[in-house]
Amino acid sequence: MTNTSGPNTTANTPNTTSPSSAEPESGNPSQLAPGLTEAGVTDAWALAQAHRDSLDNVTYTERSYRSVHTNETLLQNVSTTLMRGHGERYIYEFRTYGTEDAPIPNLTVFRNDSTLVQRISYENGTVAYTGPENAATPQTEQYGNVYSILSASNTTVVRSVERNSTTLYQVTSVGAPSESSTYAGVSNYEMSALVDSDGLVHEYELSYRTTRDGQAVNIADSLRFTHLGETVVQPPEWVVEVEQ
Repeated sequence: MTNTSGPNTTANTPNTTSPSSAEPESGNPSQLAPGLTEAGVTDAWALAQAHRDSLDNVTYTERSYRSVHTNETLLQNVSTTLMRGHGERYIYEFRTYGTEDAPIPNLTVFRNDSTLVQRISYENGTVAYTGPENAATPQTEQYGNVYSILSASNTTVVRSVERNSTTLYQVTSVGAPSESSTYAGVSNYEMSALVDSDGLVHEYELSYRTTRDGQAVNIADSLRFTHLGETVVQPPEWVVEVEQ
């Protein structure tokens, strides 16, 4: 994906090996994770389920990026950050800019055991606060769209990489999305994901070309999970000021 969709974290990664080197003598692809073999994704639902299970009852930080542009103009760039703490604690941030009108303003939502408050920041510098009756609820389901990208097209595993003593398998798309997938009808579709042996999709990147409102656009998406078990959610300074 392009730089406007976030950093390319699958490139220039040290200590890479070919997954085919571990293929058994029988010629049958080795099982790398639930629903994933050296040949690619064999069961997208099982792999997506394993991804969700890996995030249950653990803190984490999830960052996503999306850019929408024509050949010459950036129409929209959207970034979100969800810091998921213990229990119902989280901080959710939504940021956007570009020539298109934003679907919602830039906002931050904080929640802990006793508070749910939202801070909205407008282009003219105005800042507004709202309580739980009107606060936005982030997408907290834990698939992170991974089922859609894992099931969209045929895939293959091109290599394994070592990161923080964890082996990750790079899964890439092969060919166009199927007619039954979320991305049916798009062109120039490319997807790359890093998956560990438990089925957790640590990150993915995809890009494609489609038509929106009669205009050809290029879309790039990325998502990354970090700080598993290490994310701590603390109230921002503005929350303390609002509560006083």
